[in-house]
Amino acid sequence: MAANFNALPFWEALTPEEREALQALLEQDPRLARALMHWEALQAYLRTQLEMAVPDRRLLVLYALARSGRAMLLTPAEQDELERARPALERALQALPALEAVIADITSACVDFEEAWAVHFAARRHRHRAAERRSRPLRRRPVYRWVVRLTLGGVVLALAGILWWQQVGQRVEWRVAAGASAVRTLADGSIVRLVGPAVLRYAERFDRRLELEGQAYLEVQANTSPFVVETPEAIVTVLGTRFGVRSTGGQTEVVLVEGRVALNGRGRAETPVMLAPGQRSRVMAGQAPEPPVPVRMPEALAWTGLHIFNGMPLGEIARYLSSFYHVPIRVDTTLAVEPIVGTFAQDQPLPEILQALAATLDARVARSPEGYHLLPRR
Repeated sequence: MAANFNALPFWEALTPEEREALQALLEQDPRLARALMHWEALQAYLRTQLEMAVPDRRLLVLYALARSGRAMLLTPAEQDELERARPALERALQALPALEAVIADITSACVDFEEAWAVHFAARRHRHRAAERRSRPLRRRPVYRWVVRLTLGGVVLALAGILWWQQVGQRVEWRVAAGASAVRTLADGSIVRLVGPAVLRYAERFDRRLELEGQAYLEVQANTSPFVVETPEAIVTVLGTRFGVRSTGGQTEVVLVEGRVALNGRGRAETPVMLAPGQRSRVMAGQAPEPPVPVRMPEALAWTGLHIFNGMPLGEIARYLSSFYHVPIRVDTTLAVEPIVGTFAQDQPLPEILQALAATLDARVARSPEGYHLLPRR
């Protein structure tokens, strides 16, 4: 796997010549390249841990300001928002003690900034005393705004030293080109069908967390540890289930086949949306998820390259397959209401699919010039 040079914290500051020289150096020295990949893996791991513990990092800054006696710098709306989030933040501090170091760092930044602010304006008053008499009184609320900007960028780095040994390993990157699909079984037994164009990333020492760009259909093995799929717009958390995820055009769509799924937008503090089997929800970038709506499974997941039936009556399945393959299919009225659970590849021959459906109900398939007919076995 190639090193991601953009993962370097100083990459943007390098000139094109320096970047080229660094790339050449890393290509010549595999140890340096591995170190860079470890750094990239650590960054991804820390982002994941922080997103889980504190989805809205701004709230951590509000919490630090209030705890350090600077609650007066918060607006009434911010104080209300903080009170609503306080229980979750305190749980996060218990789960990740390293966040206490972040709180201390924010408090220290407040002190440093306030000292610099006081020195700057003391000098300004000395030079411009007459003009300042005519000026409006200085408001201190902007201190908080600057502290937010100064400290948010350092939150992840403050965790790095403490969490470094918890997980350092290479990242696996799996790409599937447009128009293609591929299936992979993960270390925990979960199965992923990646439908291109798509990219999937996860830790080589698998931790049941995936980063997805594109489309994937997953069959997740039940486990006491949550299984999480992150897209640029959303976070999908499951225990054991089958579902489809599409991240395209600035939105993520989730369709649940069976099991339980919690869906939320990245960085959102609201309670996640819970999907029931047969439902779909969408998340636009920066937004909360849409309320779940019922969908017909085969059509909603047609992009997977599979026919997915999860309790659909045989009569409806016949109409769907007839439309898909452009072949008339009839079902005897005694069989039409029977529910079917099954999954078939779309490139599988139609006669094979019909024979499998018939076998499920101890029925038979009759072929005629007009098409196919599913009948009770006599």
